[in-house]
Parts: sequence; C-alpha cells; structure tokens
Amino acid sequence: METINFAGIKGKVIQSSPHGNYLVVSLSDRISITGTFSNQFNWEESEDETSGFLSFITYIGLRSQHEAETWLKRAVIRGGYFQGEEDIPRKSKRVKSFPFEIKVRGLSPQSVLELINLK
Repeated sequence: METINFAGIKGKVIQSSPHGNYLVVSLSDRISITGTFSNQFNWEESEDETSGFLSFITYIGLRSQHEAETWLKRAVIRGGYFQGEEDIPRKSKRVKSFPFEIKVRGLSPQSVLELINLK
C-alpha cells in the first residue's frame, strides 16, 4: 500500500484519480483528505509542503448523523467551512471506517492534525 506524508503524518493512499491529479489519503480511521498537486479544481489553497499538495479537502467520518453537530463545531473553530449541503452527513465515500461523513473545506494542515487528535 502506498503512503504519503501529510503534515508529518504517514497517510495511506486509498485512491488515486485516473489522471493522477489528486489522491485520497486516510490519515486516521476518522479523517481522510483529498489532496491535489495542481489544484485544477480551484479549491481554496492550503499548501502542505511535506505531501506536495497545493490544496486539499478534509472528510470527517461519523458513526451517526447525531455526531455531526459536534464535529461541525470542531471544524468551524479551526477555520473550516462548508459549501452547499456539505455540512449534512452523507453516506461515506472517502472515510471507509464510518457509515457517514462530512466534507470540510478551508482547514490548514495543522487544523487537520488537531482534529485527528480529538476523540
């Protein structure tokens, strides 16, 4: 299994785009990111020097939809935000260990580390 360092954490690459522009990386059982090297999708830029990502989006796994409020607050406190209905839990596509996930934009690599360390 391929790994990549993100903000000092060894993450497991769980998916790569067909064109190689982005990787989905599991950083913990609850947190995954989708990182891009070229940012052709025009995501808000938040560079991570260790991985080489110019930008990334964070996914937080949830055991139930009731957990969402707690994790939404934790993300917002750390600079995260949501577009459209990204704050509404959806069936997990990126966080395989949990049945639901939310999609968070705008976090810094340091903020992602802080979220990983929360229980």
